[in-house]
Amino acid sequence: MSDLAIDGGPRAVTTSMNDSWRDVSDLEKQYVNYVLDNKDDAYAELDKFEEAYRAFVGTKHALCMCNGTAALHSAIFAAGACAGKEVIVPTATWHATITPILHCNATPVFCEVDPETFCADPEDVKKRITHRTCAIVVTHLYGNPADMDAFLDIVEGTDIALIEDASHAPGAMWGGKMVGSIGHIGCFSLQEKKPVSGIEAGVATTNDDDLYDRMLALGQCGRCDALWQTDRFKALRNMGLGVKYRANPLGIAMARAQLERLPGLNEKRMAWFGRMDSLLGEVPGVAPQKTYPKARRGGMLLYAGTVDPDVFGAPLPIIIKVLVAEGVYVAETTAWGYSAMHLEPLFNDFSFDDLGGPWADLSAEARRPVCNLPVSERLQDMSFWLATPVAPSAEWVAQTAQAFAKVVAHRERLSEIANGF
Repeated sequence: MSDLAIDGGPRAVTTSMNDSWRDVSDLEKQYVNYVLDNKDDAYAELDKFEEAYRAFVGTKHALCMCNGTAALHSAIFAAGACAGKEVIVPTATWHATITPILHCNATPVFCEVDPETFCADPEDVKKRITHRTCAIVVTHLYGNPADMDAFLDIVEGTDIALIEDASHAPGAMWGGKMVGSIGHIGCFSLQEKKPVSGIEAGVATTNDDDLYDRMLALGQCGRCDALWQTDRFKALRNMGLGVKYRANPLGIAMARAQLERLPGLNEKRMAWFGRMDSLLGEVPGVAPQKTYPKARRGGMLLYAGTVDPDVFGAPLPIIIKVLVAEGVYVAETTAWGYSAMHLEPLFNDFSFDDLGGPWADLSAEARRPVCNLPVSERLQDMSFWLATPVAPSAEWVAQTAQAFAKVVAHRERLSEIANGF
């Protein structure tokens, strides 16, 4: 085998992705232009999108918002998070799954993840439930569904809300049901890089009238009056609680078009994900992210997997550096985002002195992270993400897998690089 590219050898990946997917098509432009041309009726676009999203996910309600963080905040608020309450959340997720817990003055309780699927570990979650637990948030990480049967069993017969963070996973399924329709509330991000994008937007789904009204009350100032399902907040009329998480109709118009195109995106990503899984599964020390038997991916924000530093003979940063030299579009995981969030200062000892709002009352006891999550911390030291096109060339897929095989075949050289030789 030729020398590593980092030592002057030929690169393993010599072809481009040649991604044929158009991020913005004529359909998005058509829907956005309609809103621009009918400005006086612009907010009707929110109703259209919510109707389409309800039908897509299969829930009674859908509520679009300005971003996915607002959707998660609304869901956690609706679940009753407040001072003295706890919300269990996986440490392998994006910060926006966790920070709304602090915004509600509640305590995040971090749990371990399954090292093969990267999703919250139900057995570990069971150990962390107390009389203060009001909600469990599971993240369908990178579009890969968590074990929803296990989590439904955990919350059955309790008043604990099960929230699905499906930000990465529109169109993913568990046992034939769409994610976002399985727990009590589903939350989706419609941010720029998400599979369904409104540049900045989000949406929450639920079948529960009370939870819907609570989310409506929190953030839909100006829309509430016509949408209340119960009498709980009707006295607040259109004001609700006064917060405006209402979505921009232009972004929602774009997202509605992208929702119509989502099945094609999912089909194309599923195809090359499957090829890459098969090829990388044969490379020693490489393990693509696995799915549970009842799960079907959707959205697929990132292609992810692990590399074993013991097999490669070097730590993750060296492996990543050598793969990049080979032409692999790979990003190194960092401590900030999708890894070990329980180690972040925000959830530990960062000072909130002189701050107002909920942060002013968050004591050290309220932020009591579990500092020993060895599975998740090990995962952080092994994880890689590939650039995630929609319809790349078969040659690019094959060459990317070959690059991993080439690098692990030079494990002795990697060990030398790691030791400064």
